[in-house]
Amino acid sequence: MFGPAYFLSGDSFLKRTAVEDAARQRLAPVFSRWIGREEIKVRSEELPSRLDVSERVALLEKMVPAHGEAGQEVLIGRSSGGRVATVFAMRRPVKAVICFAYPFRHPNSVLEPIRFSHLAHITVPTLIFQGTRDAYGAIDITENYALSPAVTVRFVDTDHDFDLPPSGWDAVAQQVIKFLDSVQRQLPVKGARFDEAFYLRTHPDVAAAIAAGEYVSGEHHFKLKGRRKGRRFRLLADT
Repeated sequence: MFGPAYFLSGDSFLKRTAVEDAARQRLAPVFSRWIGREEIKVRSEELPSRLDVSERVALLEKMVPAHGEAGQEVLIGRSSGGRVATVFAMRRPVKAVICFAYPFRHPNSVLEPIRFSHLAHITVPTLIFQGTRDAYGAIDITENYALSPAVTVRFVDTDHDFDLPPSGWDAVAQQVIKFLDSVQRQLPVKGARFDEAFYLRTHPDVAAAIAAGEYVSGEHHFKLKGRRKGRRFRLLADT
């Protein structure tokens, strides 16, 4: 059994409860406690969805103990709740972070680094489930966003609402449990496959360096230098 889980809802807190309900049904038994929308709502004078990200992080800092189980919490966030979870994990130690439908960008808007820049530096094991049809960042999310080695992305055939059939949620829950078990045992977590063709097409100098025998592959270059230098990359979706 893992430590307590905190579920952090998205901005559509009142309209969309299906993600937490599905996750809670399948995952709550593996945690010592589940602190979700009702528990967080009771402890706040305002609904979390009416607060901005920094205010929600401050609220979470008051709720999460600084002793006892400190550092053993698993933060689970949907949409903007994922931003809250990852920002919090940059400030305080937690066991792991799990995000459903991370809001990398607002649809039809310019990129806002405040939404994602910290993901290049996060060290807490983080698993992001992203819909291949998510208007807030779909299959091409990694083309514009740098992610630290601690971040694992898994693609799911859905949109930002993260509406899945029961069988889809069963599969997601199994992946979450496997991820947490790997974190607990300090094992490497296998993420989505690196898009080698995209990387070499985007960076012909890397392709030339591979031909010269300097690197084994584009992924090899990315891990050694590309990530640090902010090279564009992409992951392949297995759907």
